[in-house]
Amino acid sequence: MKKPLLVLAPVVLIALLGVTACGTSNAPAAAPAASTPAATAPAATTPATTASATQTANPVGLAMTILPGGKLGPDGKMHDIFSPTDLTVVQGQATTVTVYNYDTGAHSFTSKDLNLNVMIPGAKKDGAPAVTTFTINATKAGDFHWLCTVKCDTDANGWAMANDGYMAGTVHVLAQQPDHDTLAMTIKDGAKLGPDGKMHDVFTNTDLTVRKGVPAQVTVYNYDTGDHSFTSKDLGLNVHILGAKKAGVPSVTTFTINATKTGSFHWLCTIKCDSDANGWAMANNGYMAGTVTVVD
Repeated sequence: MKKPLLVLAPVVLIALLGVTACGTSNAPAAAPAASTPAATAPAATTPATTASATQTANPVGLAMTILPGGKLGPDGKMHDIFSPTDLTVVQGQATTVTVYNYDTGAHSFTSKDLNLNVMIPGAKKDGAPAVTTFTINATKAGDFHWLCTVKCDTDANGWAMANDGYMAGTVHVLAQQPDHDTLAMTIKDGAKLGPDGKMHDVFTNTDLTVRKGVPAQVTVYNYDTGDHSFTSKDLGLNVHILGAKKAGVPSVTTFTINATKTGSFHWLCTIKCDSDANGWAMANNGYMAGTVTVVD
């Protein structure tokens, strides 16, 4: 775990309520002062549901990160996880979900009730996540269970596959559009391979899309014991993200993006991190920096 070396005076903006890889680019340095029973899986693999002509498309995509042996369980063992495991979508609105799999093993996102059995390939090598995108197209409101049906979490005999918050969870389908959007990001130290051949700290995902005039509640799950920040001068944000108290027990920080104009706005972590590479990840998109795109 990489410990922060220096805090650059972040202002804590934790509000109400997990990384899209892209090419690297230099960033500006300026910053403002339970378990549930597993659902029955479909008998055969089916493609991800796609949007129909009668449904509207949600411009705000969701993201999930798979970390092998990433989360501490009640049995004292480290288990495979999706981060986050719960998603919120709107009935009749096609929502894109992007999964970043840092595990070299394959997984699935399977929900009989939502007609989904998405196969998620494993990463080809450590630090180079496989990226899988699918669409949730729910025709009725309610809470729908999903799970990974590809055998995993083998050190614990697949325990995580039958327990929400690990390799299973809930898709909350709302009957109507709420007054805010719900997004998530996940931080893992030393998880992503860089062009220099080193493993770097990373947010997954680093690029967010939000809507002008619609509050976007962002929840950050930090699996690093070091602190980080989400800082954007143009968006008036300098959010302090506390480190995990111990390995496998992420801190959870929620803040809100209130964008009043369209455009692309840069953000970065301004708390010294990625120390093995002299903070390289802080200045490179797709690692500890990225873009917030605001659309109408």
